[in-house]
Amino acid sequence: MDQKQEFQKFAELIENGLCKERIMEDIKIFNQWERYTGTEAGEKAAEFIAERMDQLNIAVDREKYQIYRSLPGNAFAKIESLETTKEIPLTPYVYSGSAKELKAEVVFDEASLSGCSQKEMKKRMERFSGKVVLTYESSFSFACAAKAAGAVGILTIWQTNLAHHGTLGGVWGSPEPEDLRYHYPRIPFAEILKDDGESLRAKCEAGEKVEISLTVEMDDGVYTSMMPIAKIQGKSEKFVLVSGHYDSWYEGITDNGVANAAMMEMARVFKENQQDLERSVVFAWWSGHSDGRYSGSTWYYDNHWEELNKNCVAHINMDICGCKGSDLVGFNSSLLEGEEFAKEFLKEFNEEEPIAPIPMARFADQTFWGAAVPFAIMPKFSKRNVQKLPFFWWHTKEDTIDKIDEMIVLRDAKVVAKLAAIFTNMERLPAKMTDFVDVMEKRLYVIQNALHEDFDLTKAFAFVECLKKKISEYEEALDNRKDTDDAIIGIAGEMVRITYTASSQYHQDLAVEGPMFPALSEAMGLTPDNTEADYYLAVKTRFVRQRNRLCGQITKIIMDCDNQMYRWETEK
Repeated sequence: MDQKQEFQKFAELIENGLCKERIMEDIKIFNQWERYTGTEAGEKAAEFIAERMDQLNIAVDREKYQIYRSLPGNAFAKIESLETTKEIPLTPYVYSGSAKELKAEVVFDEASLSGCSQKEMKKRMERFSGKVVLTYESSFSFACAAKAAGAVGILTIWQTNLAHHGTLGGVWGSPEPEDLRYHYPRIPFAEILKDDGESLRAKCEAGEKVEISLTVEMDDGVYTSMMPIAKIQGKSEKFVLVSGHYDSWYEGITDNGVANAAMMEMARVFKENQQDLERSVVFAWWSGHSDGRYSGSTWYYDNHWEELNKNCVAHINMDICGCKGSDLVGFNSSLLEGEEFAKEFLKEFNEEEPIAPIPMARFADQTFWGAAVPFAIMPKFSKRNVQKLPFFWWHTKEDTIDKIDEMIVLRDAKVVAKLAAIFTNMERLPAKMTDFVDVMEKRLYVIQNALHEDFDLTKAFAFVECLKKKISEYEEALDNRKDTDDAIIGIAGEMVRITYTASSQYHQDLAVEGPMFPALSEAMGLTPDNTEADYYLAVKTRFVRQRNRLCGQITKIIMDCDNQMYRWETEK
């Protein structure tokens, strides 16, 4: 049996070993608890997972850490008139500021319907001073700008009439001192239901003076939380990290109780087949995902950085699974594995032609790029032919056990289990490095084509061209090698890191979604005419520094390739 047949046989063994009934029984147990980080119910859920690992004779660490956690409390707006007082329920965002009977006029933010240029932003904000802003915006950057303009509160209109939870803080993980001062807007920020919001909007647009009394209660503070981290040792110290958060909103069955139970079942099957396991597999159940902005996975990153940097070959994240009606399985991915791998893998789980993998936006505990972990894959379980919210119950009270389909639960567990098994037992990791350089180059051309002449990426393209030639040579040299994990991690991991991050290896970027080359992308569409002079200068400064970073790190990658190939030559 050749190597390909061997790892495929192992992957099928793992996939087919999963028991739907076991997963469903554990989902019912998770259904008992509203699993907020650091709470009694949250800790019970974590200990339940750890005890199951003990029962299965799987090595498990009960990692304890401190988290700056934020949970919303009671929130409402009162509108008083001569005849009556109407109380409108609100849902505060994580890390919202507090308010108690704050009286202010409401102003509707028309620009949230159509957007505006950076220079127009100043005029947009002039109306906000001393007001509660009614808007369709929900971003951290908008909250910061509105507060700086003097806004006293923000109500963001949700797209349905179902109370939904969101997050405001701009800090990825636990804060550093500067984060406490600058990266939490500390402004009362709450979601208003669609009908209530649009009713207020209509009054504002009709010229009525709408005054409200705003109350927002928050429970922010430092708490202790436990995370179960289970390891099944393979023949190698290299490992695949399979993760999912266990904290939830309410019972949070599809987000993320299904994943929690499925990962427990995967751990059982991998343990039963441990004798055939090549690389190791680590299962991590994070807390602090929703109520701490990925604090659990970030704490793990900070405290296991060397191990991740040296030995982690892939991170597979499991989030929002088992949803009734799901008929589409895709990938959010770093794209290192290439389209052919994704297409071939996904055929089994789609009745129609699989869709191409989507570049990974930084969210959902995608914490590990800084440690140069080369593969990041988050299977995407969705629906075909939908616009928004295919599963409307996300982050709401409606995320209950009736929203799952047992066969889809099993399907989604099989996707992650088989993917993990491939990465644990595939002899050579499926890194398409030359193809990834093409991905880098294509994205840089997209950026370049949207830049004013004041921004220039020409220098970077010359470096990318050199990288492409060197990586092609390097992959050819790899074809004749065995034990290539270190050689792939060191080169491919760094290419992924400089593509998806803007900060150093030891820090996290801000908790805002961004495309590949996020800092370079900030300059897209900016001109001296549509941008304030000081902001334009600031973006130009960052652009040059990020361009230098890109070119400098490419030079280092090329040198590392040369050094590695030289060592191989001297071994002959």
